[in-house]
Amino acid sequence: MQCVRVWFHKNGRAKYISHLDLMRSMTRAVKRAGIPLWYTEGFNPHPYMTFPLPLSLGVESDRECMDIKVEDGMSLEEIKKSFEGKMPEGLDVFDVTQPFCDAKEIRSAAYRITMKFPDKKTAEEYAEMSKNAIAGKCLVGRKKGKQGRRKVIKEIPLEDHIFESDFKVDGDTLVCEVRLSAGNENNINPSVFATALNEHNGLLPEYVLFYKIGLYTQGTEIFC
Repeated sequence: MQCVRVWFHKNGRAKYISHLDLMRSMTRAVKRAGIPLWYTEGFNPHPYMTFPLPLSLGVESDRECMDIKVEDGMSLEEIKKSFEGKMPEGLDVFDVTQPFCDAKEIRSAAYRITMKFPDKKTAEEYAEMSKNAIAGKCLVGRKKGKQGRRKVIKEIPLEDHIFESDFKVDGDTLVCEVRLSAGNENNINPSVFATALNEHNGLLPEYVLFYKIGLYTQGTEIFC
C-alpha cells in the first residue's frame, strides 16, 4: 500500500462544485480509472481519500490536490495516465507525486483576485484605498460562526492574516495578489478579504473573480 498525492486543475464550471460533490466526482473518476484503492478495515470499509485544504466554492485553481492510498502494483506515472479521459469537465489531473508535506503544515494560501470597475479612475482609487487600509491595519473580516447553538457573525481583525499583497490596475480592471492565513488553525476565505476591502473603501466592483495560486507552509515554502 502506498500513499500518493494527485494534483489537478479545477476551472470553468467546475468551480461551482461543492466540496462534497468534488469528493463524489473524484471517487467516481478513480473507480473509472481502475486504480486499486486501499480500503479501511472494519464494519463499514471506505476508500482513503483526503483533500489537504478544500477549495472554497466559486474559486478556480490550477494546483489542487487530494491524497489517496492505493494497493501496490502501479507506478506514479501509470496512475497519472489512468486518469486520462476519466475526469469530468473542468477537473484535470496533471501530476501524481508522493506526499512530501503534511496537511497540518499548511500556513497560508496565495490568491489572485480580479475586480472590474466602471472606469480606470475608480479602479485606481480602490487600489490606493486598499493599500492604505492594509498598511494601517484597519481591515476587519466577518465570518459565520457559532456561539453555543446560536449562529453568529464573528469579526476578525485581518492584520495578522495578510502576509503579502500587491495591487495592479489595467484599464478598468484591478488585479490583487494576496497571501492569506490558511490551514487548520486559521483559514481566511478570499471572499472575506474582498468583502472587508469593499466595506472599508465604500465601493463595490462590478464583478469579482477568485483564483488560488498555491499553498504554502512556513514562510514562502510551497506545499508539495
